[in-house]
Amino acid sequence: MNLKKWMCAVSSVLLMTGCSVSVDRYHVTADNQAKIKQLDQKFQVEEFTATTTDYKVMCRLANNVALTDRHSFESYIQEALVEELKMAEAYTENGGIIIKGHLNDTAVSSGVTDAHWTLDMTISNSEGESFDVRHKREYDASFAGGIACSRDMPSSLAPTVQELIGKILSHPEFDRLFLSAD
Repeated sequence: MNLKKWMCAVSSVLLMTGCSVSVDRYHVTADNQAKIKQLDQKFQVEEFTATTTDYKVMCRLANNVALTDRHSFESYIQEALVEELKMAEAYTENGGIIIKGHLNDTAVSSGVTDAHWTLDMTISNSEGESFDVRHKREYDASFAGGIACSRDMPSSLAPTVQELIGKILSHPEFDRLFLSAD
C-alpha cells in the first residue's frame, strides 16, 4: 500500500512539474535570400538590445521555453539576421552598412484559441534613424498541453523570426535608411 501512495506522489509531481523545451534552430529562407541578394550591399549587424532582458517564456505556466545556444530573444533574432546575410554573401564584420535592432516587446500565447508569437522591434541605422516593425504570427496549438508545449510553441518561433526578417527587409523605410546611407 505504501508503494502505491509513493508511486502516486511521484507521478503527481512529474505531471505537475514542467521541464524546459528548446525552440528550433533558425534556418534561412529562400524569400529572405532573394530580397537580400537584390540589395547588392554588405551589411554589418551590431548587437541587438531589448527593453526586457532575460525575458522568460512559460508555456501554459508549466514549461519554460528555452532558446538554442542560451540565446536571449534579441540575440536569437540578431543571429538569424546575420545567418540570412551570411548565406546571401551580404555580411561583413567591418565596413558595411550598419543595422541595429532593439526588441521592444515579446508577447506569446500557447492557448488553444489564441496561440501566437508577437515580436515588436525597432530597426535603426548608424545615424539613429529608425522604423518599427511589429509581427504577430498565429499558430495552431494542441489542446493537449504536452504537445502544445513540446512541439507547437517551440517550433513556431523560428518561422515567426523568418517572417519578421522578411518584414524588416521589405519595410518601406529599409531602403531609405540603409541603401541611401552608403
